[in-house]
Amino acid sequence: MRAVTTGLMSLFNAAPGGVNNSFWTDINGRLFDTEAPDTTELPFAVYFIVSDVNEDTFTEEIHEVYLQFSLFSDKSSSAEIKDMETHLATMLKDKVFTVSGWTVVTTRRVMANGPQVNPADVEAGTGRYWQTDVDYTLTVSRT
Repeated sequence: MRAVTTGLMSLFNAAPGGVNNSFWTDINGRLFDTEAPDTTELPFAVYFIVSDVNEDTFTEEIHEVYLQFSLFSDKSSSAEIKDMETHLATMLKDKVFTVSGWTVVTTRRVMANGPQVNPADVEAGTGRYWQTDVDYTLTVSRT
């Protein structure tokens, strides 16, 4: 659902580097839809829509959008990625943000997986990076 991804990026960019968006600062504004460019420096995050389920009732049109955020860090400890996860939650918790033509009814964290450490170059056996995946559902209603 394109309106949700546009609204999410507007929320993310609303106060770049400001106290209201520590997540933006954590990843230096590097939040990408679906995939990061090959040359992207760590830390960064990507998000994608896992599913978009139409939950129409007799009186309103509702969609439940399931989003996954994948967070990446190359620090030696997990502290940075844990901060990223916390600040992502703060950015989304209890936030009503603009989704063109829709009203955000709820934003709910569903689960998280990580942090886990992964080899950066599997074949060479060199380097590593941290990854955490966090899932949210957004319920939106047609305005």
